[in-house]
Amino acid sequence: MNRIVILAAAAALIALPASAESIHISTVGKSPTQVRDEVFKAAYKLCAQETIGATFRVDEMRACVDHTVRAAFAQANEAGLKLAQR
Repeated sequence: MNRIVILAAAAALIALPASAESIHISTVGKSPTQVRDEVFKAAYKLCAQETIGATFRVDEMRACVDHTVRAAFAQANEAGLKLAQR
């Protein structure tokens, strides 16, 4: 029974970023650090909306932000942007 709950929670975490809205961030005149900070702020804002009412909100929020930031940087790399990443 415990495994089913864990799998359901994992599935919910994976689905969260896919259902989020979009926020466009301008990179004009900004350093890579400024862009990275704005990406994190935007991810936090989107994920805060997506995790309202979640049972394990802190964990889901962390997973959502991590996934959303990775997806944003992957999109930026596809577009040819060079951003500083850790």
